[in-house]
Amino acid sequence: MAQKILYILPFMNLGGTEVHTVELIKGIRSEYEVLVAGPEGKGLSLLEENKIPYTNLPGLTPFDIRLYRSILKSILRDYKPDLIHIQGRYEPAFFSKKILSSTPVIITCHGYGNSIALWDYKLTAITGNNWADKVIAVCNNDKELLIRLGLKPKKVTLIYNGVSTIEDRKSLPQFEGLKIGTVASLIKRKGINYLIEAIDLIVKRFKDIGLFIIGEGEEREKLESLVERLKIKRYIFFLGGLPFARSYINNFDIFVLPSLFESLPVSIIEAYAEKKPVVASNVGGIPELVIDEETGILVPPKDSKALAYAIERLIKDEKLRKKLAENGYNRFIKEFTFKVMVERTQAVYRDILK
Repeated sequence: MAQKILYILPFMNLGGTEVHTVELIKGIRSEYEVLVAGPEGKGLSLLEENKIPYTNLPGLTPFDIRLYRSILKSILRDYKPDLIHIQGRYEPAFFSKKILSSTPVIITCHGYGNSIALWDYKLTAITGNNWADKVIAVCNNDKELLIRLGLKPKKVTLIYNGVSTIEDRKSLPQFEGLKIGTVASLIKRKGINYLIEAIDLIVKRFKDIGLFIIGEGEEREKLESLVERLKIKRYIFFLGGLPFARSYINNFDIFVLPSLFESLPVSIIEAYAEKKPVVASNVGGIPELVIDEETGILVPPKDSKALAYAIERLIKDEKLRKKLAENGYNRFIKEFTFKVMVERTQAVYRDILK
């Protein structure tokens, strides 16, 4: 009988954490039985598309701790997992160990970009030492930070995100011109306002371009207001939170991620896999992914002018676009494939479950 793995997600959006989890499950479910527990949300479409079993576990807030613990206890007692793998947060590790003390727990830290990020990393280190059997960091930047904050080095391992290749590619609305694109949740730390400001600078010199934004979030109204204020609505296309967003990346001529903080963004790996040149912020784990001037162009965060200059270089230089795209694809094949990520994660599972 196959061993059982319960994956716990703290949210269910169409973001990198959900994509990562689905990719991982696709690779390991021939060897293990799996169940995903998490709140309802748009990310359920990813589970449904891939026929991944799901059970509802509401998001944890300070106001419903007893309810959360009660539902989690019921899931654990009914499913009886051999391993619990928690994606993106640390709190479920504490509750899981309190309920099933002998069941091993893994936390994958996908990074924190909120106003209390350092505190979240510190609590991940404390939780990892006391209630997790292993912590997986998705970039070396996070691994070293967790160790500095007290996580025992033997507790943490580095496994880069990876994605599979896809066959199903979708089209965007007809547009005659060069397409600049991004895939990101519309939240402050993604820095989309700086990309919009960069486009405002670019269209003063290059009229035949469009920015396509795939993603949804709390900042959308503010971003749309910024576009109205800058009078560049004809150049900006908000496409919303499209399921299987990576299916649309093939339409872009240039991929941009202007984040203020990231660990190891899946969207850049997806752009590499589609042979697209990348412009990204020089923050967090991105420099581990993007080699400046070789697989992409790195720019300082919160700098619309630097972002505009980097994008303009690629608009003007098709040869440079092709070079970065090819190098990025080769880097994807070597370091960031679905196969590599799955093999390294399976090694952790086998070590813990032996």
